[in-house]
Amino acid sequence: MDKVTAGAFEKLQKREHLLRVARERFALGRSSREEFRTRQAEILQQFALTEAEEAAYELYSKITKQRRM
Repeated sequence: MDKVTAGAFEKLQKREHLLRVARERFALGRSSREEFRTRQAEILQQFALTEAEEAAYELYSKITKQRRM
């Protein structure tokens, strides 16, 4: 796995973790719907994949799918 792919995985993991935390806070009533939506938009914007990262991730996924078959 090259650096670009590893970076993409790291970004995706951080994004999913932060989104999970935001969802839990909303579900427990610790944040309002508006706060949740604002935070969700911030997280998605901050951890969006670049074109190179997205291409590397898709290639990695394609290769691993072929290995499983």
